[in-house]
Amino acid sequence: MLIFATDRETCRERWLPSFATGRWALATVADWPSLLSRLVQPGVGMVVVDPELPGLRPGLLIDLAASLPHRPLLRAVDQPVVGIPVIPSRPAALDALLVRRLARGARDELHGRLRHSGLGAEAERLVSVAAAASGPLIILGARGTGKEQHARLIHDLARGAGPFVIVDSGWAQRVEPKSGTAYFESAHLVPDLSERVREAERAGWRVIAAARTSIELPGALVLKLTPLRERPDSIVPLTHHFLDLHARRLGIPRRRFDRRLLALLQAWSWPINERELDRFVHDVLTEVDGPLVRASSLPPALRARLDPEAPVRGADLEGFEETVAARLALVVSSWQPGPGTALNALVVDATERALYRLVLGRTQGNRKAAAKILGVARNTLHARLERLGVSAASPE
Repeated sequence: MLIFATDRETCRERWLPSFATGRWALATVADWPSLLSRLVQPGVGMVVVDPELPGLRPGLLIDLAASLPHRPLLRAVDQPVVGIPVIPSRPAALDALLVRRLARGARDELHGRLRHSGLGAEAERLVSVAAAASGPLIILGARGTGKEQHARLIHDLARGAGPFVIVDSGWAQRVEPKSGTAYFESAHLVPDLSERVREAERAGWRVIAAARTSIELPGALVLKLTPLRERPDSIVPLTHHFLDLHARRLGIPRRRFDRRLLALLQAWSWPINERELDRFVHDVLTEVDGPLVRASSLPPALRARLDPEAPVRGADLEGFEETVAARLALVVSSWQPGPGTALNALVVDATERALYRLVLGRTQGNRKAAAKILGVARNTLHARLERLGVSAASPE
């Protein structure tokens, strides 16, 4: 879906024909609140914003869009992007200044995080060197260390960088030859990586390859992101950064964590690194009220994420059952029995599959530790994983 945000009739008359290509489902909104309510809905691929939209808050718009799982495109539409249909004609009145302002908001947020990233004290210098270079760049780091965020910052700092294209399974020839950044997000899994990189470079693109393990690319500059568990001094500053960031995104007053909670954060190993800390801070702010968040006031489910030995009370399972019941109500109300289908088996399998993936993610794929958490024998867990088609490898 493409959202077209303007309250000016003249703009709709002049711009809408440019998008009436049949490739987009169009939705129009006339003010900032309506844009927000539409933006959070799934299926939004692109948002075209009138810079004179009543109540427009560009900084909050880019923050919100960056936090959504469907990541709508908020930029000029004359740049081809893999996976996003390209509108052939750009509306002449589209304000490029707004696009630059939105991109600058994202860069400012990344700069704030960069000071405490896995690149260490030399982070800003290393990023500047990488942005000035023209050859391929390798970013090494465990999951959740912010490989894509660093790549986007490096791309944005490069002059005349052009579009940022995410490549997940090799180079896509659909992209026209031009200047830009081709980001291979799981380079260690790409077959014939060197050949794919050469194809991208021949087409005029600068390559940034992200990987968990060392890879070979001739002449490549390498940046290595240190896991969060190896730099515990970064945990508190990053926590404060995420507290400020999510307070702005959620539109709530800034909050603080007490010393006991900060100590718990520093003692945790953070297997999913900054991504896990970011999510934890977000969840605390949405579930706990008050200007000071105390460790003793954390809901048991949140406390258990920092202390695996903390018991889960029956009250938590009651809330869990209510959440599941609300979701299942939609399935049950529309379910039509048929040959070879069994609602009970499908629901049980879907629930187990989600549970096993989450537990394996927590244990970083360690089946022995996962079986202990689940309270089942290792052979039983192995058999269920095989039946449900769940990989024991830790998820991205």
